[in-house]
Amino acid sequence: MFNSVKSIALATGVSLAALSSAAFADEPVSFSAIDVDSSISAAQDANAMEYYPQITDDLKAAVAARVLGSDDASDPTIKIDVRKVSLDGATMLNDGQEFNELEGVVNISSPDESIGARSFPVNIAAYAVDQVVPEGYVAVTPSEGVFYDVMINGFADEVAKQVGNLNTAGSGVSK
Repeated sequence: MFNSVKSIALATGVSLAALSSAAFADEPVSFSAIDVDSSISAAQDANAMEYYPQITDDLKAAVAARVLGSDDASDPTIKIDVRKVSLDGATMLNDGQEFNELEGVVNISSPDESIGARSFPVNIAAYAVDQVVPEGYVAVTPSEGVFYDVMINGFADEVAKQVGNLNTAGSGVSK
């Protein structure tokens, strides 16, 4: 009798451990830091940073509003490098300061390697509904005068979508 109780207790313990591991794998990931930089420079024949020096701060705030934050330094971090701001591919923006393409690379890493290192590009394009969007871009349709906010929020939405696909069991970003 005692042996069957031990067997049942052991089976129950193993089942609970498996269930708690599965539940942990589905928990949202919290991030201890979000850093946004720009590798855009005048040397690259680009002037977006002259017009939009606040773009990195705005993008950081938009991403932070969409992911869970944490004060635990052992939690993963998000690093974003804004690499291109352009109008139909031209990185020298005109006097109207308009742009319709925003490109960057997102790196997610954790000090304890619990989720491994992940990196993915985010390319956002704002085009009218009837225009063809370049391959590899996520399309957004801004109205006149709000394109900047739509581009920033579209980029942050894509980062949050990819973060939502993170598998905390260590197998990366699901697609």
